Parts: sequence; structure tokens; C-alpha cells
Amino acid sequence: MRFTLLVSALCFFHVISFQHNCLPNHRCSSTSLDASQRDCTQHALQTRRNLIRSVASVAATTLAPLPSYSVTNNDDERQKYTQQFPTLFDPIIGQSQRKTIKRQIAPNIWVLEQSLILGPLETPLRSTVIKLSDGTLWVHAPVAPTQEFFELVEECGDTVSNIVVPTYALEHKIFAKDAVKRWSNANLWTSPGQFSFPFRGASDTVVFGKIVDGVLQQSDTSEGVQPSWSQEIQYETLAAGTFDIGGITTTLYETAFYHVQSKSLIVTDAVAQIPAEPNPLNTPENLLLVSKRSTSDPMPDDTPQNRRIGWEKNALLISYFFPEHEEPDPNKLGVVTWTDGWHENFEALAGRLIVPPVVRYLLYAQNPQRVERWVDRVVSRWDFERIVPAHWEAPIMAGRNEFKSAFRFLGDDKIDALPSEDLRRGLKPISDIALKTLASMDE
Repeated sequence: MRFTLLVSALCFFHVISFQHNCLPNHRCSSTSLDASQRDCTQHALQTRRNLIRSVASVAATTLAPLPSYSVTNNDDERQKYTQQFPTLFDPIIGQSQRKTIKRQIAPNIWVLEQSLILGPLETPLRSTVIKLSDGTLWVHAPVAPTQEFFELVEECGDTVSNIVVPTYALEHKIFAKDAVKRWSNANLWTSPGQFSFPFRGASDTVVFGKIVDGVLQQSDTSEGVQPSWSQEIQYETLAAGTFDIGGITTTLYETAFYHVQSKSLIVTDAVAQIPAEPNPLNTPENLLLVSKRSTSDPMPDDTPQNRRIGWEKNALLISYFFPEHEEPDPNKLGVVTWTDGWHENFEALAGRLIVPPVVRYLLYAQNPQRVERWVDRVVSRWDFERIVPAHWEAPIMAGRNEFKSAFRFLGDDKIDALPSEDLRRGLKPISDIALKTLASMDE
């Protein structure tokens, strides 16, 4: 689900906003210290609000590839890659590197994980690979095109026969073109409603490197042409939310898949489970940076406890944008301080199957009845034993009851409510803007 560029912009802004908000031409440069502090804090908060408004409708992929920038280091060459399209996550554009971890989670199904980096924040990003009955491979949401990733995929079977883009979200589709180039004989399947931004109507060859072989329908039970793998991997497509993107009414889709042999439900952003312990791919330096109580504090010692603190704050920032206990220090200009209570808010969020706050309040709030019908189709058709999301923890050993329970709020948003103050400063204003914009379009 996710508004990738929105999340990236907000997380990036979190890093710089309180360090660069007191420029000389702002009124917070006043010679009166008390007035300056008050004005600077208000300016910072207003700037953050303005950023929310400016990026609330941005959710897709940019088009024109730019020349790559080079980096020189001694990192493993197999972990390097070139990002051809500009994004707001690392490296924005050009060359970078990512480590890939592969795990087999059941017979003939593997997950390959990398880290998605947004400033000092990191979240796991996952591709799922299934070996079909003919020995070929089905690749869901390919990740960064490193030699390491390609080789780890190819170790799983004979050859890649199918590449699947399961959603509109940028981080799950941007590397499909590289995968198509590597596995040029593979069929390319996408969820409905793929679009480009800011230039609409770009050809498949520009966005994906080839003409899409097939667009997934509402379900593998729908009439019409279905993929050859649809008996082994069934699917149900959700129309998640509708937005005004670039002046065009655009519906955002996500397709969920069920691997019959392993009884695995594969989703992208619909549900997630944030673990209590840091992901092994997270950079220790970033965890320690985020762990600081105040941005003015020195770097803490590298201990398991400090890494865990950084992990918990990292999860709150990614989930809520501006969480409750992350405050501008009233006594120190340009300094952000964490107040007591953030750990309790992390515990309310982590360790259980949830619909991520961004998805819940931005996408599913628009038409909860439509989402509920999709949930009913998923739980009525498939007796899954594990869930494999594209972010955070996987696999999650959960079945139909746990999955349906995660969506209880669709009938009443007060059920399983998340901390109101965590929502108030980030997700709630964005959600209100999005829903208001949609309502005005309908008038």
C-alpha cells in the first residue's frame, strides 16, 4: 500500500526539518530568544504541515531515467546496483548497494529480503519466489537488481518464467524493469491500474521494459484469460482507495496471492507484523542515531539495548510519520527530543498482525465496505497457515481468523484503535485532506 513517495518525503523531511528551519529570512531569527524559540517551533510545525499538504496526492512512479552517479568504495560488487529512476529512498538516483538475505519458508517457496532506506530510517523490503510444478520460478515484487539478488533467485529453480508486480506502490514496481532485462523470456503480470507520474500514459516499455503480458483481474475465478500458474497460485485483487493524482481520479490496487502447496498467503502492504527485535539488515549506525533521546545528544554506545531503542523509534516514525512523543525541544532551537511514553506506543503497535496505520487511515478509510468484501473473499476461499507480507516480519504464522481479526476496525473504527496522539499530527491530517479531496471530486 503505501504512498511510497509520501512516506519517503515525510521521513526525509523529519531528518532535516528541525536542523534547517531557522534560516535568516525567517522570523525565528529574532533577537528575542523567547520569541524566537516560540516562532521557530511554530514555523517548524507549520512547515511540516505544509509538506503534508504538498505531497498528499503523490503516490506513483516517475518516468525518465537519468544518468547514474558513480560511487567508489570497497563493498561487495555483487551487492551493487544502479537505480535508473529517481525516487526519494536511497540512493535517490544512481549507484548504491544492498545486501540480500534469502530464506526458505516452506517447500518450494523462498523470501529474499533487502533494506529500504529513507534517510536514517530502514524497513525490510521483500520479494517472494515460488518454484512452480514445471520447475520454473514465479517472482513476486522483485527487489533491487544486484547480482547477489539475481543469483539467489536463480538458485531456486530452472529459470524465471513469471514476474509479478502486485501493486501500484513504487518500491514494489520500480525494479521490475531490471528483472525483465535479466529474465527477458519471463512473462510480466501486473495488478490493475498501473500508472505513471507526473507524466501519465507512458508506455509499458518505458515503465517496465516490455509490453505487459497480462493484467490480473479481480480474481483467478473471473472470466477471461488467466495466467498459466493460476491453479497453483490463486489470487484476489483489492481496489484499495481512489485519489486525485495529477488531476486524474486514480484507484490504487493490491493483489493478494495464495500458494496452494504451502498454504501461504502473499500480500504486499495489506497487513504486517512489526517484530520486537531489530531486523538483521538494519544498519547499526542508523539504529543508534535514531535511538538518541535528543538530536543534540552524542552518539550512544553500540549495545543491544540501544539498537532495540532505535528499532522501536524507527518503527514509530515509519508508521506514523510524526509520532506522539517526538517533540521539538522548547528550550533548544532546532532540537527534537523524545518524551516518555514512546515505548508503550511501540508495544501497542508491534508483535501482532495489523493493518499498517498508513494503509488503514489513508487507503481503507475511503470505502471500508469494499475492503471488507475483499477480506471475506480471502478468508472464505483460502485456508492459509502463514502470511508473507512485503514489509516487516515474515513469515507470520497466522491463518484466516487472525487475518479477519486484523480488519475488525472496518465495521467500527473505535475497535482496535491506535493511539490518537500518534495519529493526530501525521496520518489524520493527510487522511482528512485525501477524503475531502475525494468528496469534492464526487460533487
